[in-house]
Amino acid sequence: MGYTHYWERPQEIPQDLFSRIRADFERLILPLSDMGVDLADWDGTGAPTITDDLIRFNGVTDCGHPENEDLVIPYPTQEAQGVGASSTAVAGDFYGCGVTVRHRSCNGHCSYETFTLARKKDLGSGEGPDENGLYGESVKTGFRPYDVAVTAALLIAKRHLCDRFVVQTNGAEAQWSDGKRLCQKVLGYGDWFGIVEEEVEEHVPGQNEPRRFLLRILIGVPEPRFI
Repeated sequence: MGYTHYWERPQEIPQDLFSRIRADFERLILPLSDMGVDLADWDGTGAPTITDDLIRFNGVTDCGHPENEDLVIPYPTQEAQGVGASSTAVAGDFYGCGVTVRHRSCNGHCSYETFTLARKKDLGSGEGPDENGLYGESVKTGFRPYDVAVTAALLIAKRHLCDRFVVQTNGAEAQWSDGKRLCQKVLGYGDWFGIVEEEVEEHVPGQNEPRRFLLRILIGVPEPRFI
């Protein structure tokens, strides 16, 4: 359980497309820092790994922000966006197992799960593609500040890979607005994308009634216009 982004991607991304994804993401590093979003490598230390074969980053573990033990399993409200102080973040209870928050913040450590997008995906034992030939990946961000960088990276990958990159998310339109604005300002795209919500039924064996849940999908990619 936790605030999560999911995506499906090819096992191998063509080198030219991945190089474009890398180049676009690199252009966001300084603007992200200006927003208060500093990135580290997988363990929350050092610099993020950004090469022609791998984009990997996390938030900064020793970020210097005040500790806040109330930020347990944070989940954004419907309108939550931006980055702010932990002292003003908590909005309420989240089903008795966490809290809802008004904006991205941290509990004294800005790192959470590592975001990884490799050009070639290493396959685990028995891991296979879905019906579209794509492989699933995901990351929980705890709605830490680096979540802005995660959404921006997914927007960039979606823009270059189009229907070969499928993004599902726990986030509503508001939670993607910061990444979209950043990409639009720096890269010239971002406003092309939106979040659509669909109610999905899942039939669970042994249960008479289907389980219903909300599915949020990133859509809105035109024909690619490389700039």
